[in-house]
Amino acid sequence: MSKKLLIGLLVLVWSLAVSFGAFAATTLTFQSYSNPTEQVAQFIQKVLIPELQKAHPDVEVNYVYIPFAEYMSTILQQAISNTLPDLVYLDNPWVPQLIEAGVFQKITDNVMQDLGEDFWMDFFPGHRLLTSKDNDIYALQVHTNNLAIFYRENLLKEAGIGEPPKTWAELQDACQKIKESLNLYGLMLYAGADEAGTWQFEPFLWSNGGSLMELDQPEAIEALGFVTGLVEKGYTPRDVIGLKDQGDVTIWFMNGQAAMMINGNWEFGWHLLPDVLEKLGDVKVTPFPVPEAGMKSAVLPFGGECVGITTSDSEKAKYAWELIRIWFGEKLDEYYEKWTGHIPTLASYAAKIANKRPEFEVFIKQAAYAVPRPPMGGMDKYPDVSNELALALQRSLTGAQTPEAAFKEAAQNIKSIFTPEEYEASKARAREILEEVLARAKGQ
Repeated sequence: MSKKLLIGLLVLVWSLAVSFGAFAATTLTFQSYSNPTEQVAQFIQKVLIPELQKAHPDVEVNYVYIPFAEYMSTILQQAISNTLPDLVYLDNPWVPQLIEAGVFQKITDNVMQDLGEDFWMDFFPGHRLLTSKDNDIYALQVHTNNLAIFYRENLLKEAGIGEPPKTWAELQDACQKIKESLNLYGLMLYAGADEAGTWQFEPFLWSNGGSLMELDQPEAIEALGFVTGLVEKGYTPRDVIGLKDQGDVTIWFMNGQAAMMINGNWEFGWHLLPDVLEKLGDVKVTPFPVPEAGMKSAVLPFGGECVGITTSDSEKAKYAWELIRIWFGEKLDEYYEKWTGHIPTLASYAAKIANKRPEFEVFIKQAAYAVPRPPMGGMDKYPDVSNELALALQRSLTGAQTPEAAFKEAAQNIKSIFTPEEYEASKARAREILEEVLARAKGQ
């Protein structure tokens, strides 16, 4: 065989090898529960991934969607079977538990070298608390949110309601008027047997002085009794226990089946997009109602998602961090201004967005009275505590148990999750945080 022919054959073999993937690109899996059509998912797929690939054309990123209800159990199963993805986007209350489980890789050096200590300290304290342990950083919270009352202004006027409700009593009165005059539900909320169900109930619980660690106390039982009463009186449909996610609440609201709903600011980036708001024409937002007149704000949970690296492969971890760095280092302005219905987790960005997106005004003001959920319910054991509350909420709303019986059973179950010493320490910590925020909310 001639030398020339041999060279030609080698070139051909090399070309075929490339074509059939012998020289495979690095492939990352980015796992999320953000529906691929939702704006956050669109930002990841249309902005972040292409930006990474500009600098690293040989890196492929697969976006994998798993529904919220299946997400946490999926990650735990992946951890056991060593099939974790490379990056995860997930609800912030799960982060402490997954740090304890060894799911997240440390990113302290990456953050300090590429983004800096000033960047890290710009996060609101609660977000730093949740994403770090023992001075090491394991994830970054990309945005936050809280809950308020969305209302259809014209429907309230038709029912003879001049101002949106500010207190529980006013909320109940408004619901009664809406039912009697318009034959509509007054208020839609989410009460599924999951973290989102707990999350939507927590403002009622905490604003009334109730604690996740003391559900058998009068303040907690009274809060559950109030919400259960809305269902029993027909002001809120019993169907709320069977909804798939909080977006279903908005569908009822948009369809005119309910005059008000409890939901979060993310809806401005999901269902209540500008064209929808223009079509409806009368959607307004008012603060979450409080149990007693004169309170400055309800005490709310803060929500939002975090992103972290879960691969132990150093090569993949390098590119996974690069994608996170692009998000926080180059694309954060674009993300907050165009691609999300959430509010910033960094103080400097929150001030800028408040001026550019007035629909966030209520949520940004309420953020001063929003607390991280895990410290309110056992830190890394919060998901188990939350689950007990969500199940108790379902038992009460279906009429299977009275509010008192449901919460007393839940309280006993929660105690069994901890050792006596752990329980007392967690109870004291939750009470300390709650009393501090309640004092500010009441102007004390």
